[in-house]
Amino acid sequence: MTSELSEKAKENLRRNEDSRKKDSKYVKIEPGEKRTLHFDPEKMEPVDSEYNGEKTIRYQYTVTDPNQPDQSEKWFQLSKRNSAQVDTLLAEGKSILKVHRIGAGKDTLYMFTPA
Repeated sequence: MTSELSEKAKENLRRNEDSRKKDSKYVKIEPGEKRTLHFDPEKMEPVDSEYNGEKTIRYQYTVTDPNQPDQSEKWFQLSKRNSAQVDTLLAEGKSILKVHRIGAGKDTLYMFTPA
């Protein structure tokens, strides 16, 4: 049996989702989502990771959301290809970037533009 959720139930679900995002140390961007992030060029490093059962190196950036100044720092991990795009912009002195996620899984592509 399915039924339409009440406004209170919908609000409770939104609150739970917001709480999970706030408590996480990682930034998660959903397919199609666009976010603005501030990348700290002094806080980035390669990290060992596992992706689809294979060991790989990801590039971990410490980021903040400039639209939420009271939020703590979070980590944003990227592939080698996506990391190269971010590094190019950081080298140009552009650390506040608009991030647009396209696709999901292995087909994920991120587009980065200066904010």
